[in-house]
Formats: sequence, C-alpha cells, structure tokens
Amino acid sequence: MVENIRQQELASFIEELTNPNQPHSCIACTGGHGTGKSVLVLQAIRDPSVAAIFRRRCWIDCRVVTDTSNILEILAREMGVPLPKISPSAPEARLDTLFAAIRRRAVVRRVIVLDDLDYLYALNKSFTDAVIKALSSIDQLVLVLTTIGWTSAPPREIKWFLQLKPLSIEMARYLFHSVYPVPLQRVALDKLLARVQWIPQYIVILAHLACRSGLQLNDLVQIVDDPQSNLLGTRTDHDVKSLEESIRAYPPEDRLDHHALRVIRFLSLMPEGVSRDQLQTLVELPVDTFASVCKQISALACLDSGPGDHLVLSRPLREYTIRTSSLDLQTQGIPLKKLMALINLNGGLRPGTPDFTRNVQQFMEHKINMENILFTFLDIDSPIAVEAALQFLKPRCAVKPSLKLAAKVVEVAERKKMHLIPYALQTEGDAQFRSGNFYIHRLLLRAEALFSTSTDDASVVGEMECRILRSESASRGGGSEHIEWKQAAEFARARLSTLSSETGKRGHGHSLLTLAKLSEDTNERNILLLEARALFEDLGDGYGLTLCDSYSETSVQSAVKFAVKFQDFRDFERAAKCYQNAFHSAFYQVIRCIQYDFAGGCIIEYIKVLGFREMILEVISQPQFLDLLKKAIDLYELLGRNLDAAFCQYHLAQLLPPAKAIDLYSQAIYQFGCSAFTHHRERGTLDQCYSLVEAENYSAAIPILEPLQHRIGYCGKMFQLRCKELLVVCHCQLNATRPALQAVGETIKTLEECEFTVGPKLQQYKHLLTTLDGQNTPPSIAFHDTVTVHKRHARLQLVRVKTSDEQKE
Repeated sequence: MVENIRQQELASFIEELTNPNQPHSCIACTGGHGTGKSVLVLQAIRDPSVAAIFRRRCWIDCRVVTDTSNILEILAREMGVPLPKISPSAPEARLDTLFAAIRRRAVVRRVIVLDDLDYLYALNKSFTDAVIKALSSIDQLVLVLTTIGWTSAPPREIKWFLQLKPLSIEMARYLFHSVYPVPLQRVALDKLLARVQWIPQYIVILAHLACRSGLQLNDLVQIVDDPQSNLLGTRTDHDVKSLEESIRAYPPEDRLDHHALRVIRFLSLMPEGVSRDQLQTLVELPVDTFASVCKQISALACLDSGPGDHLVLSRPLREYTIRTSSLDLQTQGIPLKKLMALINLNGGLRPGTPDFTRNVQQFMEHKINMENILFTFLDIDSPIAVEAALQFLKPRCAVKPSLKLAAKVVEVAERKKMHLIPYALQTEGDAQFRSGNFYIHRLLLRAEALFSTSTDDASVVGEMECRILRSESASRGGGSEHIEWKQAAEFARARLSTLSSETGKRGHGHSLLTLAKLSEDTNERNILLLEARALFEDLGDGYGLTLCDSYSETSVQSAVKFAVKFQDFRDFERAAKCYQNAFHSAFYQVIRCIQYDFAGGCIIEYIKVLGFREMILEVISQPQFLDLLKKAIDLYELLGRNLDAAFCQYHLAQLLPPAKAIDLYSQAIYQFGCSAFTHHRERGTLDQCYSLVEAENYSAAIPILEPLQHRIGYCGKMFQLRCKELLVVCHCQLNATRPALQAVGETIKTLEECEFTVGPKLQQYKHLLTTLDGQNTPPSIAFHDTVTVHKRHARLQLVRVKTSDEQKE
C-alpha cells in the first residue's frame, strides 16, 4: 500500500534514483521506528523505471550482519569478486583490498541497499563510515541507506535525504481501513490513531488485532491505554472473558442480509464500478429488493457514488470482501463477461487517430482491472479463472501479456492438477518470448512433453507450436542457426497435414507460413504460400489469408493496407511491423530517386554523417511519409516493445527539425543504453549532436561530444572524425580560441589516420589551424572563411561502415 499512503515520497525517491541529470552516488531514507522506510525503499527499487536502469539490485539487511567480516563477505559475493585473504583483525585493510578488486572489474549499473544501518553502526561506526565511502566511490553504483538517523553529522557522501514523518490523519485512516474497514467509528478511530502517533507499523498491528478479534475501537483504545497490555511490543495474556464481553457484532456480514452480501461480492470484483441498472441486471434482484440492498450498503458508509448512477464500492470494503468472501459459481462467471468487453474494446486502438491516446488509456485501465479480477479468483484456485486467464493472455487480447499472471496460471493449474497444465506452460513461454526472453527451452520442452501424452488434435497442434517456438527462441537467442527452426517447422508440417479438424488445418497453415518465411527459394516460398492460402480459404480464416498476402506483397501501399487489416484483427505487433516496413520501402524509393549509392547498413542511420540528409528532405514533402513511423512507435509502445520503438524513434528523428528531434533521440538513446545495441547508442548520440548544432545550441553539444569522441571509435573511424569536426564547429561558433585550436589539431590528426580520401578537407583544417594560431581573426569568421561546409561541397568517398559488433546483432 506504500504507493497509496506515501505516494509523494515514493515518487520523489524514484525520481532521485532515475534522474540522469543529477546522478547521486549515495542517498538515504531516514525516519523513526515503524515509519515505513524499508517498505518504501523496497517498493522504489522494484519499480519498473528503476529496474530498467539498474540491472542489479541488492538488498542487505544489516540486522543479520554479525561482524565486519560478514558484511565484507556479502559485498564480495554481490560484486562477484573473491574475498581478500587478510586477517579479520585488520578489517580496514580487507576493505581497501576488496574495493580495489571491485574497481578493476567492469561493473554494471546496480543499486545496493543497506537496510537498518543503525545495526551496522552499533557494530563498528568507523568501519561503517568507511564502507559507505568506498561504495559511494564505485562507478555505476548507487548506495541507498535506511536509518533512524545520526547522532552526529551524517557521512558527507550522502547527496540526498528523504525523511519520513508519521502519516497524516487522512492517510492513517486509509491505512487502517485498508486492513479492516470500520465505518461509523471515526471518533474512536482518530483517538486510536493518535495514541500510536500515526506511525504505519503500529496502525497495521492494531488493524489486524481488530480484524482477528472483532473488537470495537473504543475497546482497542482502552487496551492501548493499559500499559500492562504492552500492545505494541510483546503482548501478555488477557482475561479471555473480559475480551469476549467487549466483543459485539461488528463485521459487515452481521449487518447485511444475504442479498446485500451478494451485491457487495459483485461490486468487489469491479474496481472501476458499474451503473446501477447494469448491477441490478447482473445480480437479478427485484427493484424493491435491490433498492433495499443499496440502502443497507450506504448505511455502512461504504458505497461511493460516481458520475450519474455509477456505483463504486469503497476500496477498504472491496479489499475486505475479496479477502473474506467465498465466491459462488455464478459470481465466478463475471471474469468471462468482463473479458468479452475487453476484447471488443481493442478494435478502437488505431494509431494516428485523435482518440488513440485516450483509447489506450481506457484499454489499459480495463486491462489492469481484468488482471486484478483474475488474480482474485486465482488466489482461491478457481478453475474457471484459469480458463479465463488463458484466453485473456492471448497476445491479440491482452496486447502485452502479464508475465506475473502467466506464472500464476501455471501455479494454480499445477496445484489443481488440471488438464490445462500444458496450455498454461505454453502460454507462459509465449509471454516470456514476446517480452524478449528467448531462454524458455525448459518451459516449452515440458509443455511439449505433456501435450505428447494426448492424441486429440488440439494437443497435437499445441505440441507442434511449442516445438516451433522452442527452436525459434533458440535461434533468436544465439543458440542455433535457422536450420533447427526450419526443421521444426518441416516436422510440424508433416505431422499436422494428417489432421482433418479445423484446429489441425489452422495449425498446418501456420506451419506452412513459418516455412515460407524461412525459405530462401522464391519458387518454394510461393508454393508454400499457395498451399497455406488454400487451407485458410477452406476455413474462412481472414486473419490467415491476410498473413499469406502480407508475405507475398511488399509494396508501400500493400504494407499500409495490411497494417490496417492487422489492427482489425488486433495483431498490433504485425501492424507495427507493416508500418515500419512501409516507411523503409518508401525511403529506399527516395534514395533511388536521388541516385545515391550506399554500401551497407540501414541507410537512414547514416544520412547525417554522410551528409545527404538535406537532399532527402528536398524530395520528401508528404507528412504521411513520417506518419508511418509515428504509428509504428505508438503500437510498439503499446506492446511494451521498447527497443523496437527506439529504432523507429531514431529513424524518425533523423528526418525531423531539431526542436522535435532532440527529445526523440534522447528516448531512443536511453533504450539503446539498456540493451546490447551500444553502437546505436553512440551513433544516435552523435546524430543528436548534429541536431543541437543545427539548432545553434553549441554549449549543449560540447559536453556530449567531448567524451563521445573517445568512446565512439569502435563504431568506425568516420564517426570519430565527425565528432571532432562537430567540436570544431561548436568551439569556433562560440569564439573559444584555445578549445578551437585543440579541436582542430585533433581533427587533423584523425584525418591523417583515415584510410579514405581526405586530401581537400585535410588542407582546409590545416589552413584553419594556421589562421587561428597566427591571426586575431575571431574563430567563427575564420571557420566560415576557411573550412568548406560539409553540406555544400563534395563529400568523403563512401565506405562500408558496418562494425563487427553490428554484424553480430
């Protein structure tokens, strides 16, 4: 619940961890005992935005540390270095040796949390300060501390503090209600919360006591006021009789009739609420009875009114009902009804339309609500929830399947020993694959083995689909060549061709499409597509026919047409790919129009460094051309395919004016940095600097170019040269003579090392160096008069710029 009761503090903490403009080496969360420091920090490092930046996150509970050697063992294990063989009686020497070994290693971005630092201080204060100092000095590492506070000045390494205070009265009430709802007892509740000074840990203890024993809050106030009860520490035995005498009917179950309880259970499954008319239809109660039910629930002060006649159960009572209610079969049928509504909503997700953003937001809200409902049923091992979740997790329904939900479905199916276990395993494997995890061999192999024990057509198709996906994941993960993938598809084709059911024919058709995709022979590919088309025509399968057509027609107009069709079928991944392919096909047509010859790589990524971007912009005049990439970006972001979206953002930024391009570059560069595509990160950064220079924002470009010129060399000598040339431009335009002289000198040195023809340009930079060194001419004028501007004159002879790293990817 920390994201609700500590929303601002959590957001601030996450921002400090993830802010690239103000990176901190050490931050701290302080506050009194029980204020929620550990819970808040744990929630923060589990946040997806933090996980995307820090590949390793380590939590060290200082309460279990026994001595200085123990903490060093933990740190050595976390950092992957051997513990120094030095006597434990010299902890400072062991610490220095350990961290010297750590600094010699190439470390990844990581965050280390020292929770309850006070216990470590109690062991050895000077040693603890030395550990904080050493950890804060490690590159790419952020140290997070939780502590009650310091008796003296805190360590100087701490750059930012978050001090947690007791909760506000509103948040304290909310926390108590979230554990146990107590309507109509606000006065007693406020007294109780004041007794424990609005400290979260004590509030939860009291709420659980009330929930277990059914005590009135006035009775709890008396217990807290009684020092002998020691409620907030180790409880002593009480007189059972006096406790029983203080208990009276309290829970909602004792205040509502059976109709009202059933309505509450329905409402608890719908976090977003439902209209009064729809609710009455669902519960199938007469008008008078339903009116009485609403009155009973309202009397508990637990029914919120939305716009119009919209009814929403208050959150505390909804959570209480979900925890304590048993759900009948009729109530369990609701997820399927909600699921159908969710599937029907997908058709409105059309990128490029004015309502796309609003529709995506609405869809995601429904998706989250649906997942919450499914988790509610899965927690009670409901079989119908497993079936509903498997249908919901299909990519064309959920769009971006939840890995947590997929794992939960497998867990419940195995616990209940359901016949759906292989389907659950296959679904989890597919969800993992679509999330970019290609190491799913064991998961799919187990599903394949379970499918093989049945002979029905659906099981045979499932077995073949697992085999194909397993070989495809191995191919994409670098474990094998396409030959194994093709062999799996050939085997599936032979096996499925013997099936006569609709399921078998559809599986056969998709195996043919896989073979067509992998075939390098045009004639063979056309034969496979014709065979698949015949099967899909016989089945009346419009989606399968669209897949066949998309493999055979490759024009720009066809790709756009197929993108729209795939949207109608809710296959947003293929729709995004079609938009992306349409853009690149159109772009290559432009390249042919300007008669430009290029020797390698994705040409749009080189238009700035090779100097023909202006020529392309003169030919491109239709905004629809760029809209293709914008639609692909919208769909990839919807799918959570961040890396695919980054490539589209990079390519789009290459053609946009600086005001729009710079932010797009930043988004793409961030994703490249989180992946193995480091050469795209460097080249994208260089292209972003071109936009900064084009916008005459020279001061912003210089601090980016300075380190980049030393880092980008592995991408190719040409990119390093372009970095140095841009530095010359920036320093000269700012009339900074000394930095300009240094930049020109380094550019000349790089030009002399180049293997391609640079004669005219080398002479120009030598002339510029002489002018800057011997005359009083301002650098900006000297540069303008001396160096030929790249975009107006002959360009360097083109060379193949693919690096070995790029070829691997």
